Amino acid sequence: MIAITGSGEFLPSILDVDRKLLNFLDEIPNVLTFSTAAGKESDERLSYWRNLAIEHFKNLNVSHKHIDARNREDLNLKSVIDEMKKSNFVFFSGGSPNHLYDSIRDSDFSSELQEIENRGIIAGCSAGAMIMGEKMIKGVGLNYVPNTIVIPHYGESFYSWISNTVKVLNRGKYKLLCLEKDTYFIKDGDQLSVLGKQNVHIIYKKEHHTFTDGDTIDASLLQ
Repeated sequence: MIAITGSGEFLPSILDVDRKLLNFLDEIPNVLTFSTAAGKESDERLSYWRNLAIEHFKNLNVSHKHIDARNREDLNLKSVIDEMKKSNFVFFSGGSPNHLYDSIRDSDFSSELQEIENRGIIAGCSAGAMIMGEKMIKGVGLNYVPNTIVIPHYGESFYSWISNTVKVLNRGKYKLLCLEKDTYFIKDGDQLSVLGKQNVHIIYKKEHHTFTDGDTIDASLLQ
């Protein structure tokens, strides 16, 4: 399963939504979080993400480890791969989507990630969501959601530049999967749905479809 949201990772506003998301798992949650997308940022920033993740999953009362992996070399350490083999829920937080993609692609870590999609949940927010599309605003993605460009922070005033970006990208061949705060787009095999407090949008040329919590999405809209 893939579960991606536009923003709000590890904050109190998404706590109840994440509790519902964890209930999708068939087995007891074993959570790993990665702030690798911020791997080129300061130690203070990485500490911020680590502490936020630890507190968040402590409040959810589930087994959790935050993996301090800054880059591709860190992600492919044997100790990290061993943790991946035991996990059924992996979460990627925000930062640089291109750095995160370059750190994951075509690696042992990437192979383990594919296994987790089959047995559990790969979740991501902001940069961690953007890498799941076939293409990104700049560069390509991991293609867990084919034919799409994932647009996070949709509708947030601080990210008003995204509206102009959407207009430009809307002329292309890819469907735009636009994600609002505290709301997951979920891909479970061929089943697409929405979980959260706000909206998910699919935009392509003159078409604009909006979905809310509990909605199912016709898979043909992303084909």
